[in-house]
Amino acid sequence: MTRATPQLILALLKTFPEQDRDLAERDLVVLMRPPYQSVNRKMQFRGLPVEIGLLEYALRFGTADAVEMLLEAGADPNDGAPRPLTIATMAQACPDAGRIEKVEALLRGGARPDYRELLDQIPPTPLISLARSKAGGIQRYWIARRLREAGATAHTTNEYELRVVARLLAELRAIDGLMAGLGAADQAATKANPASWEGLVAAILRSEQPGLLTAMIEVRKELRLPLTFDPTAALLDLATRIADHPVTPAQAQFAQILLESGAEMQFGADDSAFERTLAFENHELIDLFLNAGAQPALASSADKVAELMRRQGLPQVPKDRPAGEDGAAPAQPNKALACLDLLCSGIAGLETCPDSDLGRLSADNTATMQALARRLHAIADKLAPAPPHA
Repeated sequence: MTRATPQLILALLKTFPEQDRDLAERDLVVLMRPPYQSVNRKMQFRGLPVEIGLLEYALRFGTADAVEMLLEAGADPNDGAPRPLTIATMAQACPDAGRIEKVEALLRGGARPDYRELLDQIPPTPLISLARSKAGGIQRYWIARRLREAGATAHTTNEYELRVVARLLAELRAIDGLMAGLGAADQAATKANPASWEGLVAAILRSEQPGLLTAMIEVRKELRLPLTFDPTAALLDLATRIADHPVTPAQAQFAQILLESGAEMQFGADDSAFERTLAFENHELIDLFLNAGAQPALASSADKVAELMRRQGLPQVPKDRPAGEDGAAPAQPNKALACLDLLCSGIAGLETCPDSDLGRLSADNTATMQALARRLHAIADKLAPAPPHA
């Protein structure tokens, strides 16, 4: 039988937050005197009405590291009334901080999630305990997901318990669908603030996946989950990330969904998604905003809006300006160079057009291209070095 030695108790105390360490030391100091007790021995702590064991003490007042340490020392994850998994899924018994990690530690330590509690006033299974608890945020999802993966069941004949479990399982399936579109790192990041849904919302907004954003909005409506976000701020962030790079079809659709969700793209001459896009000279995104109802007359530079509208249909290319001397900031091109860069990008896009598309050009278009060629020749003559004087 594994004993709660002074070395174990001292190591256990170090896992408690500093502000709670003095109180934990007063509770556990009795275990540091011989004869040393079993790690599964139940005792009276903190004036609780019933005796509890060290593992339940760690679940109620300690950290996930404390739970891990006691399991490694031989604590039984299936011993207790109620059992440790039930304690971990009861919001009134286990605090939000580290709660998901404690459940995961218990399951790794061999806790069985398919048992039935026999005590009165105690939920019969850990899954029903979680469904009946007032726990909020994404921790309900992660705990339910871990319990289901480990084989937890929710068999009950109680009508109220059937309703709350059905709600929990519907929530689990809906969030599973959202998580499927995120990478492993983004999924793990959603646990950072377990008492809210902010991590999941932020990950979906970062993904720039229109399907995920639409699914999140639908889940919010159907299940009334607080998957709230500021569409105006999200559109502002999207415009900043796109900057002067080409707008992908997914990004365009993502921006359109944000606009349909109530995003404000223009606040006159104040900082807005429209103004940031104007500063980056991204004619593709400006065109999207204009189609959505943006007002050029309210922009800080109506002339620049007109110029970007003129570029409509030309491929967007990131600005790649050479650095100045001694590593200084990139040199700003003059107007002639800027126009030449724009013209080259447009011709490059024209060259990539299929022959079938070029064959559809009308006589007027052909005349326009011939006129353009003549004007380019005239510009080239201006740039040619003048002949030496006789």
